Amino acid sequence: MTYTARKLSRTLVIGVGIFLISATACHAEGNLATAQEMFAEHRYAAGLVPLRKAAEIGDRNARRTLGLMLLYGEALYGAEVPTDREQGLRWIRLAAVDGCEISRHVLAKLGKTS
Repeated sequence: MTYTARKLSRTLVIGVGIFLISATACHAEGNLATAQEMFAEHRYAAGLVPLRKAAEIGDRNARRTLGLMLLYGEALYGAEVPTDREQGLRWIRLAAVDGCEISRHVLAKLGKTS
């Protein structure tokens, strides 16, 4: 492979990688925005679906929000959002690892390590 072909190949791979990362971020933001609209309408159970998708894609704000919703569940949202302390802490820890200061603060207040 010539130098020019290698350079073109590497540029193409980097370009595709950047495209995939940005597409994934946009998809996560879209899911988070959809969830937030549902929450504004007090449709908490329905909003958990796009929120979970955004969290699974790696959106740290979605991870934090999902973690808090699961952690406090029924106490804040009624029967629509069952409390799941284990899963709530899991998502909050993931958000903390991603650099979310709020999640780190929540874990510290709960006496948990990130």
